[in-house]
Amino acid sequence: MLQETSYDVMIVGGAMTGVTLALSLSYQTQGKMKIAILEKQVAHHHKQSGFDARCIALSDGSCQRLAQIKLPDSKNLWQLSKHLSTPIKKIHVSDKGHSGLTEFTAEEFHLSQLGAVIELNQMGDVLLKAIKQYPNIDYLSPVEIEQIQLNQEDVKILLKNDRTLTGSLLIGADGTQSAVAKAANISQKCVREYQQTAIITNIKPQQAHQFRAFERFTSEGPVALLPMQDNLMSLVWCVQSPDELIQLDDKTFLKKLQQHFGWRLGKLLECGKRFTYPLNLYQAEQHIQHRIALVGNAAQTLHPIAGQGFNLGIRDVIQLSQHLSALYLKQQDLGSYTNLQVYEVLRSPDQQQIINLTDGLLSIFANNLFPLQIGRTLGLMALAQSKLLRQHFAKPTLGWM
Repeated sequence: MLQETSYDVMIVGGAMTGVTLALSLSYQTQGKMKIAILEKQVAHHHKQSGFDARCIALSDGSCQRLAQIKLPDSKNLWQLSKHLSTPIKKIHVSDKGHSGLTEFTAEEFHLSQLGAVIELNQMGDVLLKAIKQYPNIDYLSPVEIEQIQLNQEDVKILLKNDRTLTGSLLIGADGTQSAVAKAANISQKCVREYQQTAIITNIKPQQAHQFRAFERFTSEGPVALLPMQDNLMSLVWCVQSPDELIQLDDKTFLKKLQQHFGWRLGKLLECGKRFTYPLNLYQAEQHIQHRIALVGNAAQTLHPIAGQGFNLGIRDVIQLSQHLSALYLKQQDLGSYTNLQVYEVLRSPDQQQIINLTDGLLSIFANNLFPLQIGRTLGLMALAQSKLLRQHFAKPTLGWM
């Protein structure tokens, strides 16, 4: 016999974006909105820990937004996460082979930190413990979706275990290959292939990182190092041909990295397990349909330059949760196209600005044309000399929208 459960909102994707959205909705509706989170992986399955931990960088704006999401025990999400994070107090930006460089410091913006780096598995633990405080949230994991039916009055999800879920609205927080977008026939278009692959690993440097982050532009792509606990650094190295680098032994890999990054942290001593993923710019052609909304990487997937992808997604989450909560409290239809259109219009300027920013940086810094080389050197020198220019550039990257 089919078991059917009704919800106000169903969220496909139980990682950081989906769970943060559920917590934000619950806080703003005082735990009254009934929410289902559907996650295909077993909770805590694929996580790495210790030296191989995967990390995420939160901007100052994202930390502030997490602090706005309060829980029934009166704590907020940032309070629960802060002690697990490593602050970024200085960002050093340079261009390999050229003299231009600049630095951004927390002090010049009157901040305690420009952002923070946190291990994904630790943040996952915080979020999963937080949702246990809200009986209105059902976290269903692992689940396999057999079919999504979009109707005029509701959405139905048929699971492989003969269970059916019904709701007013279905939200896709399930990344670039979104099952929700696919069910709604929303194309997630590859806007640009960057011909780059990111190599991800953790590095142990000889010198203390002193809460500094580094972004170094090279002819193949950017090299970013982010500070972590225990004086580790999280590496994102964007290259055109990753296969050879992946197959190298650790000592030779570190030697190659040292040649690209330089000696600002002394000798690079150790590295962890290496992961790769190809880098492209994806954009969903629509972010809403009747009974459907997309957030985070399901709406847009960016190049990791300047670390903007997840931070942009958090702003999607907060804007959508504020809008849906207001509709819910007024007892309006959460999934109607007209009501959802407001969210799409509100988010569009911020999304387009960050997409243009990251794509533009790639066009300028991953290009060996001589006029662009001269231009970016002068640009970095101008940023170094002008506090006003640094503030203008930093505002969107810090998440102050």
